[in-house]
Amino acid sequence: MANEDRHPYLELDNKKIGHKIYIQRKIAGLKAFDVAEQLGIKEAAYTKYERGETKITIDFVKKISEILKIDPLLLLSSNDVNYFDNIHNSPILSTFHTYQSTNEKQNEAILALIENVIEMNKNIMQLLNDKSKN
Repeated sequence: MANEDRHPYLELDNKKIGHKIYIQRKIAGLKAFDVAEQLGIKEAAYTKYERGETKITIDFVKKISEILKIDPLLLLSSNDVNYFDNIHNSPILSTFHTYQSTNEKQNEAILALIENVIEMNKNIMQLLNDKSKN
């Protein structure tokens, strides 16, 4: 697909998600090296995800959410809230990183749904492109 044919709803925003991963890792009290080790990659490769320099996939979001013990939707949300500023000095800070709003099966179902919606959007765009060529 050429760059001019790309649509923002078909791809994840690497920079925003990477920043959210960074913030959640800090909240969890983990070092980048520790997270990279759990992912089975080098620290330099991992920090590229946090900086938004490496393409973030749904599978990566799922893995990092399990390591950070957070709901993956927290990372995928389009909400631009600066999490750290909102919870800094909060009385619930010590329990924040362990909170999960859904169980594992729900997370898997939601991630599968997101993948299906992305694929459906790609197919719709292809159909529209094909139709406009006719």
